[in-house]
Amino acid sequence: MSLEQTSSITLQNTKLSLSEAGKGEPVLCLHGNPGSRSTFSELMKKLDGTNIKLLALDRPGHNSSEELLGDKNDLWNDTLVYSELIQHKLSGKAWLLGHSYGCLTALKIAIKHPENVKGIIMINPQIVPDNPKASCSIIPNLAKGALLGTIFGVWLPNEYNEIFNERMEKLYSPEKPSEDEKERWVQRFSRFESVIAFLTDNNTQIKIQPELAQEVANLKMPVYALFGEKDALINLKGQQDFVATIPGIKTETAAEAGHYMPVLNPDVCIDFIKKSINK
Repeated sequence: MSLEQTSSITLQNTKLSLSEAGKGEPVLCLHGNPGSRSTFSELMKKLDGTNIKLLALDRPGHNSSEELLGDKNDLWNDTLVYSELIQHKLSGKAWLLGHSYGCLTALKIAIKHPENVKGIIMINPQIVPDNPKASCSIIPNLAKGALLGTIFGVWLPNEYNEIFNERMEKLYSPEKPSEDEKERWVQRFSRFESVIAFLTDNNTQIKIQPELAQEVANLKMPVYALFGEKDALINLKGQQDFVATIPGIKTETAAEAGHYMPVLNPDVCIDFIKKSINK
């Protein structure tokens, strides 16, 4: 069994927490919203004999990685960090493996830094807002103030505890998470910093849509997408309709799988990754 190794690296004055395993074709793994690099831990156990190297990180602001500083109005600001990470850790060019919201991040990297990208592999992509009428939250900006930041620091964890409990149920569907697993991750996701990262990601997803829709039409690298037919977390048709606009994309559906395929169906994911890379 492949051994997962953990480390950290500082890029753009931001400390990132990493996990990696395997040897061979470099793949950068990008988790969802909320989420962590542990989404890909089960995949890392399945790498023996695959000639694949997986490098996963806690995206900036999530779990153990620091929040990315810089221009908060630049919706593409984070792509420079990933470009530098590929250059430092993956020999300058890698496949991008996104899960859920991580697929949006993968598209952003490929659009702004195509020289670093061999291809994109998406698992249960959540690229467009599931609610077409979704609006941006003002909380991330308000929370920067000292007084409101203190108030939100107390209120947000309690408010989002229930929200993330419900999301965990949908994430694991059609299976059920254990109570210990659910409690552990809901506590992490409900931290003030994690909620702000969650809301900031949502705002970025909403704001970037017009530009994203134009830019994906210019992608030149191979793109593959795998959906779980029993995904209870996302608007499946809405996401499928969007990925269909990506030139040359190849899509497949796993009949018995839900949203959390990297954890619950790692063999299905590894087979899809190998098939995509070998093509």
